[in-house]
Amino acid sequence: MDLDTGESRVEQEDNGAVANPGGTELLYWPDTCTGIGDYVLRALPNTRVGLLRADAPHTAEACKAAAGTGFAALPLYERRDTKERGFTVGAALCAVTADGAVAMALIDHMSGGATTDVSVSGNLYVWPQTSN
Repeated sequence: MDLDTGESRVEQEDNGAVANPGGTELLYWPDTCTGIGDYVLRALPNTRVGLLRADAPHTAEACKAAAGTGFAALPLYERRDTKERGFTVGAALCAVTADGAVAMALIDHMSGGATTDVSVSGNLYVWPQTSN
C-alpha cells in the first residue's frame, strides 16, 4: 500500500520479491508459498513505518514519532500476536512516506483470520511535508 495515496495494488513478483514497489510502504506478502497461513504484513526496507497504539493521541506529531519505531513483519491471521503487538481496532499504522508526508492509516475494522483471508479497513489521513 502506498500511504501517500492510499493506493493498494497487486504487484508481480520475481522469485519472491516485488519487482517494483514504486513508493509503497506496506506489503502483504507470503513468507513461503504454503497458503493463507504464511502471509504477513510488513514494511518495505528503507521505509519509516510504525504502529500507533489505540490509546495514543492520533495526531500528526504522535504519528511521525511512531513511524520512527519500526514495524516488524506481522502475521495478521494470528489474532493473539496482533493483539499483543497492539494491532487492534483503534490503533493506526503510521509512516513518513517517500514524499515526506506523515500518513496515518486507522484500523477501524478487522475480520477473518486463522483459515480465512484477513480484512483490515479504515480511514487514511495524510499530512503533507512541511518546510520546517
